[in-house]
Amino acid sequence: MQDFNELLDIQFRGYQNDVYQLELEVGPQHLHSAGSVHGGVFLTLLDTVMSRAVRASRPERCYTPTMQLSGNFFRPLSDGSIYAEGRVRNSSRKTVFAEGKLYDRQRRLLAQGTATFIVAEQATLA
Repeated sequence: MQDFNELLDIQFRGYQNDVYQLELEVGPQHLHSAGSVHGGVFLTLLDTVMSRAVRASRPERCYTPTMQLSGNFFRPLSDGSIYAEGRVRNSSRKTVFAEGKLYDRQRRLLAQGTATFIVAEQATLA
């Protein structure tokens, strides 16, 4: 069975220099009826890249569900690739605040967002 990220065909590029990167090649399944990438896809990419940045930045492997997510859309996209970058902006023992940005191939800003993640003390990831 595919998980959600596999279903969208998200390509994870990893964590380097405090930035997590991922990529998505836009396909017809990502478009809404007007022919541009659906806003839900943009929000999903922002949430995913910020979540991965949070997990990669923490010394322990813990569960960090999204507590709050906010996004702004600046430019539509109909084809090509979306490049996402996420970074932690503030971290405490109980919460983490992160920022994410989406770009097209020409490095034009498509969307950006912020999120707050809660650090779950009891649930850990294998």
